[in-house]
Amino acid sequence: MLAELSDWFWQERLWFPEGLGWADLEDQDGRVYAKGRDLWAALPIALVFLIIRQIFERTVATPLASLLGVKETVRLKVPHNPSLESYYCKSSVASLSKQTGYSERQVQRWFRRRRNQDRPSLLKKFREASWRFTFYLLAFIAGLASLIDRRSIDSSQC
Repeated sequence: MLAELSDWFWQERLWFPEGLGWADLEDQDGRVYAKGRDLWAALPIALVFLIIRQIFERTVATPLASLLGVKETVRLKVPHNPSLESYYCKSSVASLSKQTGYSERQVQRWFRRRRNQDRPSLLKKFREASWRFTFYLLAFIAGLASLIDRRSIDSSQC
């Protein structure tokens, strides 16, 4: 079954334009092409990036946030109410106030607090934004570094 799934996934018609196939990617004449098995390298790299992100958020972004005055907001927890929970964002406030015995204002307050409970905190947003900034800045610098032609630098020094 696994072999059939693999054969289906690697069909030439899915990956190549008409007239080309896997045989065209075999190493020849000193040319070395990427192989499908090279994609497995992406998994450990992704895992490493997840670990680096966690370390970055804990050791750099969180202290930076406290230095800049970004604080974790304390959100009020709503009391557990099964009937309100089941109708969360699905029913009208008037009918819910009749079912629960709460006033309409209390039901609206419960819904507002429940909605706010699901929102990410300002600190979490800051950590994510700082990670993205750092990641894309480093990716940009690495891209620029890979574009530098060493031969043009060496020839200009002569």
